[in-house]
Amino acid sequence: MKKLLFSSILLSGLLSSQTYSNTTSVAIPDNSTSGVTSTINVPITTNITDPSKITFNFGLVHTWAGDLTIALVPPGGTETGAIALLKRMINSGSTSTAGSSANFVAANVIGFNSAASGKLIGLSTWSSSTQIPAGVFLPTAGGTNTTPTDYSEANLITLLNGKAVNGDWKIKVFDSATGDTGSVNNWQIVFDSGSLGVGNTQIVATPYLTLLQNPVKDAVELKISQSKNLSVAIYSTDGKLLYDQNLGKIYSERLSIPAQKWEAGTYILVPVVDGKKQLPIKIIKN
Repeated sequence: MKKLLFSSILLSGLLSSQTYSNTTSVAIPDNSTSGVTSTINVPITTNITDPSKITFNFGLVHTWAGDLTIALVPPGGTETGAIALLKRMINSGSTSTAGSSANFVAANVIGFNSAASGKLIGLSTWSSSTQIPAGVFLPTAGGTNTTPTDYSEANLITLLNGKAVNGDWKIKVFDSATGDTGSVNNWQIVFDSGSLGVGNTQIVATPYLTLLQNPVKDAVELKISQSKNLSVAIYSTDGKLLYDQNLGKIYSERLSIPAQKWEAGTYILVPVVDGKKQLPIKIIKN
């Protein structure tokens, strides 16, 4: 019973959502046609099968939200066109060309998802003292003719369906009016269970550890970076410990763990960084 419970707990982590984040704050240039770009690398080899299970979250700080455009650029995607998650939003019913005067605040995370049926940012009359509430919304555009004119509201189903996820995902953020400033404090991509097809999807979603090949044959090849204090343990699904090593402080290194003597099947790698367990990695041994 204990072995089954162990396997169930570890594998449940692999079946949950995978989240990739960029936590480096970047200032949004005021009244700039070039804007600012921020990147998240997703190191998994598969394609999107259900775009409705993918969410893009943002921690934004900016006064006068109607100044902003947020464009999403998937790996290999174009940097212009109908890819705006947010485009110069206005208050509902307003005829103002200046956009909404409400404010983005860091504590209220704003998400975008194609399944947020009928839910747009700006469906109320907001004043300059209003803080835009947290929530998950559809891509929202206040107008297609406003600057920058080469961006319009994205259809996330069309944009993402069948898209290969491996590589650099970018956002381009523009402030198209003077007088108000802000920053992107952080953003993330959440791939919920069922969003991705079959492939090498069990790579750890942390900046510390990457499984370079899966399935494996003779060795488990790992890339380690930016670790303060890293331990790695590998278990069989019946709970037997096969490998346990405290690697200490490693900042850039490749690690090869012999696997020739392992039987074909499924194994679980558990990384621990500074005493905190990270997302388990499912390893397939051929």
